[in-house]
Amino acid sequence: MRSRDAVSRMAVIIGVSLGAPDVLAHHSFAPHFDASKPASISGTVTEYEARNPHSYLHIASVDENGQTREYVCESHGVTQLTRNGIRPEMFKAGTRLRVTGSLSRHSPYMCFFDRVEFADGRTLNVNGPRGSSRPAAAATEAPRKDIFGTWLLAPIPNRSTSGPQPMMQLLTPTGEKAVAAYDPFRDDPTFRCDPVAVRRVWGAPGTPLEIVRDGADVVLHHEWMDVRRIVHMNTTAHPKDGPRSSLGHSIGRFEGNTLVIETANYSAGVLNQYVEQPGQPTKGLLHSAALTSVERLRLDAARQRLVVEIDLTDPVFFMQPFPRATMEYAPSDLTIEPFNCSPEGVTGTIRSSRRP
Repeated sequence: MRSRDAVSRMAVIIGVSLGAPDVLAHHSFAPHFDASKPASISGTVTEYEARNPHSYLHIASVDENGQTREYVCESHGVTQLTRNGIRPEMFKAGTRLRVTGSLSRHSPYMCFFDRVEFADGRTLNVNGPRGSSRPAAAATEAPRKDIFGTWLLAPIPNRSTSGPQPMMQLLTPTGEKAVAAYDPFRDDPTFRCDPVAVRRVWGAPGTPLEIVRDGADVVLHHEWMDVRRIVHMNTTAHPKDGPRSSLGHSIGRFEGNTLVIETANYSAGVLNQYVEQPGQPTKGLLHSAALTSVERLRLDAARQRLVVEIDLTDPVFFMQPFPRATMEYAPSDLTIEPFNCSPEGVTGTIRSSRRP
Protein backbone atom coordinates (compact mmCIF):
# COMPACT_ATOMS: atom_id res chain seq x y z
CA MET A 1 0.00 0.00 0.00
CA ARG A 2 2.63 2.47 -1.00
CA SER A 3 2.53 4.98 -3.78
CA ARG A 4 5.76 5.81 -5.69
CA ASP A 5 6.13 8.84 -3.42
CA ALA A 6 5.94 6.53 -0.41
CA VAL A 7 8.76 4.31 -1.64
CA SER A 8 11.12 7.25 -2.01
CA ARG A 9 10.32 8.49 1.49
CA MET A 10 10.27 5.19 3.33
CA ALA A 11 13.61 5.72 5.05
CA VAL A 12 12.25 8.90 6.58
CA ILE A 13 8.89 7.43 7.52
CA ILE A 14 10.39 4.50 9.39
CA GLY A 15 11.83 6.97 11.88
CA VAL A 16 8.40 8.43 12.66
CA SER A 17 6.54 6.99 15.61
CA LEU A 18 3.19 5.68 14.38
CA GLY A 19 2.38 3.52 17.38
CA ALA A 20 -1.10 2.93 18.75
CA PRO A 21 -0.71 5.17 21.87
CA ASP A 22 -0.83 8.24 19.58
CA VAL A 23 -3.92 6.93 17.78
CA LEU A 24 -7.06 7.48 19.78
CA ALA A 25 -9.78 6.06 17.59
CA HIS A 26 -13.02 4.92 19.16
CA HIS A 27 -12.45 1.29 18.36
CA SER A 28 -9.34 -0.65 19.20
CA PHE A 29 -6.47 0.18 16.89
CA ALA A 30 -4.36 -2.99 16.86
CA PRO A 31 -6.89 -5.49 15.44
CA HIS A 32 -7.41 -3.27 12.38
CA PHE A 33 -4.09 -1.53 11.72
CA ASP A 34 -0.44 -2.55 11.95
CA ALA A 35 1.62 0.23 13.58
CA SER A 36 4.83 -1.55 12.52
CA LYS A 37 3.90 -1.06 8.85
CA PRO A 38 3.87 2.66 8.03
CA ALA A 39 1.83 3.91 5.12
CA SER A 40 2.36 7.03 3.03
CA ILE A 41 -0.07 7.90 0.26
CA SER A 42 0.16 10.86 -2.09
CA GLY A 43 -2.66 11.62 -4.46
CA THR A 44 -5.93 13.43 -5.09
CA VAL A 45 -9.00 13.43 -2.88
CA THR A 46 -11.98 11.77 -4.54
CA GLU A 47 -14.31 11.79 -1.52
CA TYR A 48 -14.36 12.57 2.19
CA GLU A 49 -16.89 10.81 4.40
CA ALA A 50 -17.22 13.29 7.26
CA ARG A 51 -18.87 10.94 9.75
CA ASN A 52 -18.87 9.66 13.32
CA PRO A 53 -17.53 7.50 14.88
CA HIS A 54 -14.89 7.45 12.10
CA SER A 55 -14.16 9.54 9.03
CA TYR A 56 -12.99 8.04 5.75
CA LEU A 57 -10.77 9.79 3.20
CA HIS A 58 -10.76 8.40 -0.35
CA ILE A 59 -7.58 9.14 -2.33
CA ALA A 60 -6.71 8.36 -5.95
CA SER A 61 -3.02 7.42 -5.94
CA VAL A 62 -0.58 5.65 -8.26
CA ASP A 63 0.62 2.35 -6.81
CA GLU A 64 4.02 0.68 -7.23
CA ASN A 65 2.85 -0.88 -10.52
CA GLY A 66 1.94 2.46 -12.06
CA GLN A 67 -1.80 1.89 -11.73
CA THR A 68 -4.15 4.47 -10.24
CA ARG A 69 -5.97 2.99 -7.26
CA GLU A 70 -8.47 4.29 -4.75
CA TYR A 71 -7.10 4.15 -1.23
CA VAL A 72 -9.45 4.56 1.73
CA CYS A 73 -7.91 5.86 4.93
CA GLU A 74 -9.78 6.02 8.22
CA SER A 75 -9.29 8.42 11.11
CA HIS A 76 -11.20 9.92 14.04
CA GLY A 77 -14.78 11.02 13.75
CA VAL A 78 -15.55 14.31 12.03
CA THR A 79 -16.41 16.10 15.28
CA GLN A 80 -13.07 15.26 16.87
CA LEU A 81 -11.10 16.04 13.71
CA THR A 82 -12.83 19.40 13.29
CA ARG A 83 -12.00 20.36 16.87
CA ASN A 84 -8.38 19.48 16.18
CA GLY A 85 -8.20 21.77 13.14
CA ILE A 86 -8.89 19.26 10.36
CA ARG A 87 -12.11 20.45 8.75
CA PRO A 88 -14.24 18.83 6.03
CA GLU A 89 -13.75 21.73 3.61
CA MET A 90 -10.03 20.88 3.49
CA PHE A 91 -10.85 17.65 1.67
CA LYS A 92 -12.74 18.87 -1.37
CA ALA A 93 -12.61 16.54 -4.37
CA GLY A 94 -9.48 17.29 -6.40
CA THR A 95 -7.37 18.41 -3.44
CA ARG A 96 -3.80 17.12 -3.63
CA LEU A 97 -2.27 15.86 -0.38
CA ARG A 98 -0.23 13.21 1.33
CA VAL A 99 -1.33 11.20 4.35
CA THR A 100 0.86 9.10 6.62
CA GLY A 101 -0.24 6.50 9.11
CA SER A 102 -0.48 2.76 9.57
CA LEU A 103 -1.37 0.00 7.16
CA SER A 104 -4.68 -1.84 7.39
CA ARG A 105 -4.72 -5.51 8.32
CA HIS A 106 -7.80 -6.02 6.12
CA SER A 107 -6.85 -4.50 2.76
CA PRO A 108 -3.67 -3.34 0.98
CA TYR A 109 -5.58 -0.24 -0.06
CA MET A 110 -6.63 0.98 3.38
CA CYS A 111 -4.89 2.72 6.27
CA PHE A 112 -5.39 4.79 9.40
CA PHE A 113 -4.03 8.26 8.79
CA ASP A 114 -2.68 10.33 11.65
CA ARG A 115 -1.01 13.12 9.67
CA VAL A 116 -2.01 14.98 6.52
CA GLU A 117 0.26 17.19 4.43
CA PHE A 118 -1.24 19.66 1.96
CA ALA A 119 0.32 21.06 -1.22
CA ASP A 120 0.87 24.46 0.45
CA GLY A 121 3.14 22.87 3.07
CA ARG A 122 0.69 22.65 5.95
CA THR A 123 1.06 19.46 7.97
CA LEU A 124 -1.68 18.64 10.48
CA ASN A 125 -1.94 15.93 13.14
CA VAL A 126 -5.34 14.35 13.67
CA ASN A 127 -4.75 14.60 17.43
CA GLY A 128 -4.32 18.37 17.37
CA PRO A 129 -1.47 20.89 17.06
CA ARG A 130 0.75 19.10 19.59
CA GLY A 131 -0.45 15.59 18.94
CA SER A 132 -2.96 15.80 21.78
CA SER A 133 -6.60 15.01 21.18
CA ARG A 134 -7.61 16.38 24.56
CA PRO A 135 -8.20 20.14 24.49
CA ALA A 136 -7.71 21.72 27.89
CA ALA A 137 -10.31 23.88 29.57
CA ALA A 138 -9.89 27.63 29.30
CA ALA A 139 -7.29 28.95 31.72
CA THR A 140 -9.79 31.49 33.04
CA GLU A 141 -12.35 28.86 34.01
CA ALA A 142 -13.15 28.84 37.72
CA PRO A 143 -12.02 25.76 39.65
CA ARG A 144 -14.66 23.06 39.91
CA LYS A 145 -16.34 22.59 43.27
CA ASP A 146 -18.39 19.49 42.49
CA ILE A 147 -18.92 16.84 39.81
CA PHE A 148 -21.23 18.96 37.68
CA GLY A 149 -20.12 20.54 34.42
CA THR A 150 -18.34 19.38 31.25
CA TRP A 151 -15.41 16.97 31.37
CA LEU A 152 -12.99 15.22 29.00
CA LEU A 153 -11.18 11.92 29.51
CA ALA A 154 -7.71 12.60 30.91
CA PRO A 155 -4.61 10.96 29.33
CA ILE A 156 -4.10 7.29 30.11
CA PRO A 157 -0.42 6.34 29.61
CA ASN A 158 0.12 3.33 27.31
CA ARG A 159 -3.61 2.80 27.04
CA SER A 160 -4.63 -0.37 25.20
CA THR A 161 -8.22 -1.37 24.61
CA SER A 162 -7.49 -4.70 22.95
CA GLY A 163 -4.85 -6.32 25.15
CA PRO A 164 -5.29 -9.42 27.33
CA GLN A 165 -8.22 -9.34 29.76
CA PRO A 166 -7.71 -11.41 32.95
CA MET A 167 -11.48 -11.92 33.20
CA MET A 168 -11.32 -14.10 30.07
CA GLN A 169 -9.77 -16.73 32.35
CA LEU A 170 -12.72 -16.53 34.74
CA LEU A 171 -15.56 -17.24 32.35
CA THR A 172 -18.23 -19.73 33.38
CA PRO A 173 -19.15 -22.47 30.89
CA THR A 174 -22.11 -20.30 29.85
CA GLY A 175 -19.80 -17.34 29.29
CA GLU A 176 -17.32 -19.44 27.31
CA LYS A 177 -20.10 -20.66 25.02
CA ALA A 178 -21.26 -17.10 24.35
CA VAL A 179 -17.73 -15.87 23.60
CA ALA A 180 -17.09 -18.78 21.22
CA ALA A 181 -20.21 -17.90 19.21
CA TYR A 182 -19.31 -14.20 18.92
CA ASP A 183 -17.39 -12.66 16.01
CA PRO A 184 -15.99 -9.28 17.13
CA PHE A 185 -15.34 -8.20 13.54
CA ARG A 186 -19.00 -8.65 12.61
CA ASP A 187 -21.15 -8.65 15.74
CA ASP A 188 -19.98 -5.71 17.84
CA PRO A 189 -22.96 -3.44 18.59
CA THR A 190 -20.99 -0.24 17.88
CA PHE A 191 -21.15 -1.15 14.20
CA ARG A 192 -24.91 -0.54 14.57
CA CYS A 193 -24.35 2.68 16.59
CA ASP A 194 -25.29 1.06 19.90
CA PRO A 195 -23.23 2.60 22.75
CA VAL A 196 -22.89 -0.94 24.18
CA ALA A 197 -21.86 -0.65 27.84
CA VAL A 198 -21.28 2.02 30.48
CA ARG A 199 -17.59 1.13 30.85
CA ARG A 200 -17.04 1.65 27.14
CA VAL A 201 -18.96 4.92 27.19
CA TRP A 202 -16.72 6.23 29.98
CA GLY A 203 -13.63 5.16 28.03
CA ALA A 204 -14.44 6.97 24.78
CA PRO A 205 -11.56 9.43 24.13
CA GLY A 206 -11.76 12.87 22.59
CA THR A 207 -15.48 13.38 23.26
CA PRO A 208 -16.81 15.42 26.20
CA LEU A 209 -19.24 14.49 28.95
CA GLU A 210 -21.69 16.83 30.68
CA ILE A 211 -23.13 16.12 34.12
CA VAL A 212 -26.21 18.17 34.98
CA ARG A 213 -29.20 18.16 37.29
CA ASP A 214 -32.65 17.67 35.78
CA GLY A 215 -35.15 18.30 38.53
CA ALA A 216 -34.54 15.62 41.15
CA ASP A 217 -32.51 13.48 38.75
CA VAL A 218 -28.94 13.63 37.47
CA VAL A 219 -28.24 13.33 33.74
CA LEU A 220 -24.97 12.10 32.23
CA HIS A 221 -24.79 13.38 28.66
CA HIS A 222 -21.90 11.91 26.69
CA GLU A 223 -21.20 13.22 23.21
CA TRP A 224 -20.09 9.75 22.13
CA MET A 225 -23.03 7.95 20.52
CA ASP A 226 -25.32 10.73 21.83
CA VAL A 227 -25.59 8.84 25.13
CA ARG A 228 -28.00 10.38 27.62
CA ARG A 229 -28.25 8.48 30.89
CA ILE A 230 -30.85 9.47 33.49
CA VAL A 231 -29.88 8.62 37.05
CA HIS A 232 -33.09 8.37 39.07
CA MET A 233 -32.27 9.90 42.44
CA ASN A 234 -35.66 9.37 44.14
CA THR A 235 -35.93 5.69 43.25
CA THR A 236 -34.60 2.88 45.42
CA ALA A 237 -35.24 -0.15 43.21
CA HIS A 238 -35.07 -1.05 39.54
CA PRO A 239 -38.39 -1.88 37.81
CA LYS A 240 -38.76 -5.66 38.08
CA ASP A 241 -40.20 -6.11 34.61
CA GLY A 242 -38.77 -2.96 33.08
CA PRO A 243 -37.21 -2.77 29.62
CA ARG A 244 -33.63 -3.89 29.14
CA SER A 245 -31.01 -2.00 27.18
CA SER A 246 -27.25 -1.76 26.69
CA LEU A 247 -27.11 1.09 29.25
CA GLY A 248 -29.64 -0.37 31.67
CA HIS A 249 -31.67 1.43 34.33
CA SER A 250 -29.80 3.63 36.82
CA ILE A 251 -30.66 4.76 40.33
CA GLY A 252 -28.42 7.03 42.38
CA ARG A 253 -27.65 8.60 45.71
CA PHE A 254 -25.05 10.90 47.18
CA GLU A 255 -22.70 9.59 49.84
CA GLY A 256 -21.16 12.84 50.98
CA ASN A 257 -19.80 14.40 47.77
CA THR A 258 -19.69 11.08 45.89
CA LEU A 259 -22.45 10.20 43.45
CA VAL A 260 -23.12 6.46 43.61
CA ILE A 261 -24.92 5.03 40.58
CA GLU A 262 -26.33 1.50 40.64
CA THR A 263 -27.38 0.10 37.27
CA ALA A 264 -29.29 -3.08 36.38
CA ASN A 265 -31.80 -4.19 33.72
CA TYR A 266 -29.02 -4.54 31.17
CA SER A 267 -29.47 -6.48 27.97
CA ALA A 268 -26.68 -8.94 27.12
CA GLY A 269 -23.78 -7.07 25.58
CA VAL A 270 -20.07 -6.51 25.03
CA LEU A 271 -17.64 -5.07 27.60
CA ASN A 272 -14.53 -5.11 25.38
CA GLN A 273 -14.79 -4.95 21.62
CA TYR A 274 -11.57 -6.87 21.03
CA VAL A 275 -9.43 -9.07 23.26
CA GLU A 276 -6.13 -10.28 21.86
CA GLN A 277 -4.36 -13.20 23.51
CA PRO A 278 -1.13 -14.81 22.28
CA GLY A 279 -1.76 -17.72 19.96
CA GLN A 280 -5.53 -17.23 19.90
CA PRO A 281 -7.94 -15.53 17.54
CA THR A 282 -9.26 -12.11 18.51
CA LYS A 283 -12.32 -12.41 20.73
CA GLY A 284 -14.76 -10.15 22.53
CA LEU A 285 -15.38 -9.87 26.26
CA LEU A 286 -19.12 -10.31 26.69
CA HIS A 287 -21.58 -9.94 29.54
CA SER A 288 -24.99 -11.44 30.22
CA ALA A 289 -28.26 -9.71 31.06
CA ALA A 290 -27.47 -10.44 34.73
CA LEU A 291 -24.76 -7.75 34.74
CA THR A 292 -24.98 -5.08 37.42
CA SER A 293 -22.68 -2.10 37.86
CA VAL A 294 -21.85 0.41 40.57
CA GLU A 295 -20.21 3.69 39.54
CA ARG A 296 -18.75 6.18 41.99
CA LEU A 297 -18.17 9.74 40.80
CA ARG A 298 -16.26 12.21 42.94
CA LEU A 299 -14.27 15.40 42.50
CA ASP A 300 -10.60 15.46 43.41
CA ALA A 301 -10.62 19.19 44.03
CA ALA A 302 -6.87 19.55 44.57
CA ARG A 303 -6.09 17.96 41.20
CA GLN A 304 -9.25 19.19 39.47
CA ARG A 305 -10.15 15.73 38.26
CA LEU A 306 -13.44 13.89 38.07
CA VAL A 307 -12.61 10.42 39.39
CA VAL A 308 -14.83 7.59 38.14
CA GLU A 309 -14.70 4.13 39.71
CA ILE A 310 -16.64 1.25 38.15
CA ASP A 311 -17.44 -2.11 39.74
CA LEU A 312 -19.02 -4.85 37.60
CA THR A 313 -20.63 -8.13 38.62
CA ASP A 314 -22.03 -10.80 36.30
CA PRO A 315 -22.58 -14.18 38.03
CA VAL A 316 -23.86 -15.83 34.84
CA PHE A 317 -20.78 -15.26 32.65
CA PHE A 318 -18.03 -14.84 35.29
CA MET A 319 -16.90 -16.75 38.35
CA GLN A 320 -16.15 -13.59 40.35
CA PRO A 321 -16.71 -9.81 40.21
CA PHE A 322 -14.48 -7.64 38.05
CA PRO A 323 -11.58 -5.71 39.57
CA ARG A 324 -12.46 -2.06 39.99
CA ALA A 325 -11.79 0.14 36.95
CA THR A 326 -10.77 3.77 37.52
CA MET A 327 -10.80 6.63 35.01
CA GLU A 328 -10.20 10.34 35.37
CA TYR A 329 -11.70 13.28 33.53
CA ALA A 330 -10.34 16.82 33.29
CA PRO A 331 -12.48 19.99 33.20
CA SER A 332 -13.37 21.04 29.67
CA ASP A 333 -14.89 24.09 28.02
CA LEU A 334 -16.01 22.12 24.97
CA THR A 335 -19.59 22.25 23.78
CA ILE A 336 -21.19 18.86 23.26
CA GLU A 337 -22.07 18.42 19.59
CA PRO A 338 -24.54 15.96 18.00
CA PHE A 339 -22.72 12.71 17.28
CA ASN A 340 -25.10 11.39 14.61
CA CYS A 341 -23.40 8.00 14.38
CA SER A 342 -23.21 6.28 10.97
CA PRO A 343 -23.39 2.46 10.92
CA GLU A 344 -20.14 0.88 9.77
CA GLY A 345 -18.36 -2.38 9.24
CA VAL A 346 -14.75 -3.43 9.58
CA THR A 347 -13.69 -1.67 6.38
CA GLY A 348 -15.87 1.43 6.29
CA THR A 349 -19.28 2.98 6.69
CA ILE A 350 -22.34 1.07 5.57
CA ARG A 351 -24.47 2.93 3.06
CA SER A 352 -26.60 1.95 0.10
CA SER A 353 -24.65 4.12 -2.35
CA ARG A 354 -21.26 2.75 -1.39
CA ARG A 355 -19.20 1.45 -4.30
CA PRO A 356 -18.25 -2.24 -4.18
